[in-house]
Amino acid sequence: MSLAEYWGSKLKSAVKRPMRRVVSHLARFHSRIDQGRSAAGELPQQTGSGQSRVSEYWNKQFEAMRSDNSYWLNNKIVEESTYRLMTGGPTHWLTWLLNDFLKEQTFARSLSVCCGDGAHEIQLYKSGKIQVVTGFDISEGAIRQAIARFHEAGASTDRYRFEVKDVNHLHLEGQFDLIFSTGALHHTTNLEDLLANLQRVLSPDGYFVIVEFVGPNRFQWTDRQIEVTNKLLNALDPQYLKNGYRETFERPTIECMLKSDPSEAVRSEEVYALVKQHFAVVYERFYNGTILHQLHPLLQSQLANQQRNDFDSIVRLILVAEDLLVSNGVLPSDFAFLICQAKGRRPANDATDNE
Repeated sequence: MSLAEYWGSKLKSAVKRPMRRVVSHLARFHSRIDQGRSAAGELPQQTGSGQSRVSEYWNKQFEAMRSDNSYWLNNKIVEESTYRLMTGGPTHWLTWLLNDFLKEQTFARSLSVCCGDGAHEIQLYKSGKIQVVTGFDISEGAIRQAIARFHEAGASTDRYRFEVKDVNHLHLEGQFDLIFSTGALHHTTNLEDLLANLQRVLSPDGYFVIVEFVGPNRFQWTDRQIEVTNKLLNALDPQYLKNGYRETFERPTIECMLKSDPSEAVRSEEVYALVKQHFAVVYERFYNGTILHQLHPLLQSQLANQQRNDFDSIVRLILVAEDLLVSNGVLPSDFAFLICQAKGRRPANDATDNE
C-alpha cells in the first residue's frame, strides 16, 4: 500500500470527534486572507450597510495582514511551497509571470480588479512592461495608499490611475491588455456581470490573470476538511498550538462571517466554473490550502520564520500531508492560479494540465 493510499484509507474510516467552537478567531482571521485585495460582495438581500461595512473593514486591513504571522502565506516555508505549486519555482508568482510566462511581451494598459493598496501594481509599474497601470477598489483608504505608492516611486500621473469602485456595480470602458484579479472574485456577488465586463474589455491578445480562493462558500468547510484538520491538531503537542492548548476546529457560523466581512467567500465555489464559461484557461495550477489555510492560524504562529527546526518541520509535514490528500483526490484544492485569454485563442505556451 502506498503512503497516499494509507492516508486515504485512514481518513475514510476515521471517527469524528466532538468539536468546540473557535468561530470568533476564525472569523477574524479568514476575513484577512486575500493579500491586500478587497471587493464589495454582500448577499443579494443585504442593503447598502453591508457594502459600507466591507469598505470600512478593508480600510484597516492591508498593513496589519502583512505583519500577521498567523496568515499562512506569511510563513516563508508555506510561501515557497505555494509558489512552487503555482509556477514550478520558488519565486513570487507575479515575478514569474512577468519574467518568464510573459517575458517577451509589453502591454499598453493593465487593470487590477480590487487592487487594494497597490502592492502588486507598483511591481507592474517598476517592471517597465506596462505603459499605464490602472486599478479600482471599494476601499477609499486603500486607493489613497495605492496613489501614494506611485507618487513615492516618482511615477508621472499619466502612468497610473486608481479609482474607488464597487465590483458589484461596475461598467468598464476601453480595452486592457493585462487584467488581474487577486483574491477579488470570491468577494463578488455579481460574478456573471463582472466576468462579462472583463470579457468585453480584454483585448483580443490580452491575458486575464486570476489568483483565487475557490473553496466552500462562506468557509463552510466540508466534513472531511474538518476531520483532517482536527486529527492534525490532536496529533500536535500543545506547545506548538495557539494559546498553548488544543482547540477544536469547526465551521464559522454564517452570522459570524457576515458580521466580520459580508463579502467573504460569498460565491467562491462557483468561481472556477464561471471563469471557464467566459474565458479560455491557458495556464492552470491549483495550490492546495485545503488544510493549512485554516490550520495555520491555530498554530503558535510567533514561531514562524524564526528558524525553529521543530516548528518548521511540523509545517513541512502538514504541507506534505495536504499535498498527498489533494493529489490523490481525498480533498480538493481550495486555491487556483489561472491565466486566461479570450475564447477561441490559445497561445503556444498553453499549460492547462495541472502537473
